[in-house]
Amino acid sequence: MTARINHLTIVSENNYALSHYYQGFFHMRPAGAQGPTDDVTIGDGRIGLNIRPRVSGHPAQLDHFGIEVDDLGRVQARIRESFPGIDWIERGQGVISTHDPMGNVVLVAHTGAAGRDGFYEVQPKIQDRVVDHFALRVRRPQLVADFYTKVFELAPLANPPAGDNLYFTDGHVTLVIIPWRLGDFEDTGISARGMDHIGFKVESIDTLKADIARVTARNPRFQPSETVVGRGKEGGGRLEMFRRTCPLGCHHMADADGLLLDVRE
Repeated sequence: MTARINHLTIVSENNYALSHYYQGFFHMRPAGAQGPTDDVTIGDGRIGLNIRPRVSGHPAQLDHFGIEVDDLGRVQARIRESFPGIDWIERGQGVISTHDPMGNVVLVAHTGAAGRDGFYEVQPKIQDRVVDHFALRVRRPQLVADFYTKVFELAPLANPPAGDNLYFTDGHVTLVIIPWRLGDFEDTGISARGMDHIGFKVESIDTLKADIARVTARNPRFQPSETVVGRGKEGGGRLEMFRRTCPLGCHHMADADGLLLDVRE
């Protein structure tokens, strides 16, 4: 069976403005024809970023991710056999919502499922700034790893960094599974459980920084959120934890909503 991580979903207080942030700084492009009031779907040519508006009872956050498979029935059979406590909801023909053993939500779609509108299809041209990885911060990392390897056949990353993290890939995007304990949050607020951050690979971090400086000098509303990364005692603790627990990136920042971003060349 083949499986491809095909999108990440962010819930935002201002999804339209946030989409311009990712289009401007990470060169993501709109996926297909979208109306002015639609949910925003942009992408790097390989993985989609779906930015939805926050509604009542739902926090603004990195919310869930999607996997496209060529055999949805096999996915369901594997969940029944190996993880009988996990169920799913039908979201349309060939699409289900399910979750891993720690409750992280995954949208699973059969390749070519009706109603997907080609939003997450691989495009002919992959751009120079792409989604490289994303992270889950969980209490039982091996159990979560077993779910993604047994159900979706994600492969261990070749030559992973040293440390306690577990790394799995679909061949392009890396899923980082980070263990956590309360002591990790000694110098910062207890947060960032579940889906934690998005990692980008860029052609040049210096060029990215120059782009941010140039654009924000003209329009401060595009300013990345620095309040959660490095400023003050809590921000400093957050940055130190970020660097320590995910060594894939070398530049740490946040988007305009405060979602953590990890960047490498």
